[in-house]
Parts: sequence; C-alpha cells; structure tokens
Amino acid sequence: MKIEVIAGDITEIEADAIMVNFFEGTERPDGDLAGVDKALGGAISQLIGQGEIKGKLNEITIIHSLGKLPTARVVVVGLGKKEELSQDRVRMAVGETCRLLQQKGISNVATIALGAGVAGTSLEGASQAVTEGALLGVYSFRRHITKEAEHGELKRLTIVEADETKLPILQQGGDKGRVLAEATELARDMVNEPANYMTPPHMAETAASLAKAYGLKL
Repeated sequence: MKIEVIAGDITEIEADAIMVNFFEGTERPDGDLAGVDKALGGAISQLIGQGEIKGKLNEITIIHSLGKLPTARVVVVGLGKKEELSQDRVRMAVGETCRLLQQKGISNVATIALGAGVAGTSLEGASQAVTEGALLGVYSFRRHITKEAEHGELKRLTIVEADETKLPILQQGGDKGRVLAEATELARDMVNEPANYMTPPHMAETAASLAKAYGLKL
C-alpha cells in the first residue's frame, strides 16, 4: 500500500472514500467532521440526532456523498470516548475500517490524522497509528494460495493535513508506523508458514538476511 501525507482540505480530496472521526458522547460534529457535514447538507448531524452514529469505538458508518463531495463515500469512524483515546485505539479503529473498505473493493482512501490533539495523542502519534492500522488491517497471508482474492486491494492511503508546516511531523509518524507494521507482518508471515517450510534453519536464514540488509550483527 502506498501511503503519503499531503496538505489540503479533506472535503476537496478526490478518493473512493474519506475517513473522519467522531467521539462517543459528542452531540454535534466539530473540526474536520463539521466541514464534511456542511458539505453533505447536515446529513451527519441528522444521523447523530437519530442515534445512527454514536461514536462508539470501531463503529463504522458509510455515507454516500451523491455528488456533494469529490469523494464517493464518507466514512465516519467511531473512536470511543475522548478521555479514553490512545494510539492503540486509533490503530484498532483504522484497521477495522480499512479491512471493511478493502472488502468492499475500495482501493483509494484519504483520511485526516484521526484523533490528533485529543487525550494527549500527538499529531505524529496519530499519523503513526493511522499508518500502522491501515497496513495491518488489510494484511493477509496468501503466499501459498493460487486462487485470487474475492475482493480488490486497498492500494493507496492519503493522510490530509490543512497546515502544510505540519507535514514533516506527519511524515515522521507515518514512517514509524510503516516500520512497525512491516515488522509485525514479517512475524505474522513466519508464524503462518507451514511447519515443514518455516523450519529452524529457515528461520535462522531469515534472521541472517534481515541482519545483513540493515547492517546488524547476529
């Protein structure tokens, strides 16, 4: 998956879907969500008022923009209560959301740095969590499977920030998230390999290859 950070307004981004967050216990949209809600003619506010959107952790609400935005879909991601927010929760929610979107055949998603500035979650931390969650959320081990997957692949995630001066911070967080996600994916690959393939010697070879690639000593 290609992940990049750009400066812009989430309401002006062309993508198959855009992601914005909502917190449990909040009565009305604010921040980026308010801008998206306005563009949709108050549709999000209406769903909140009707109890359709509650903001509970991992709650996912997909709203079709019907031409009111450049994107075809707005995805409202529940992050739970503000005071309980953490990078782990952001990562979990993004992972669930990206997994669902991939299953629906969506390949290009844009998002804000979900949860940034809430409960001590830094912009860098939010970017890290979003990146890590997206990569791990769509992970699947298919090395020995010849049959094609039933759905497409989420190929692109764009993290959008209005303040261009903050892009280096977002990029740093995204880089950290990718390193952590790729390390986790490697571990998952090794666990998922058949025992007659991932033998102790093969595990040692994998470790030696990694050490050589990154200039480490075993």
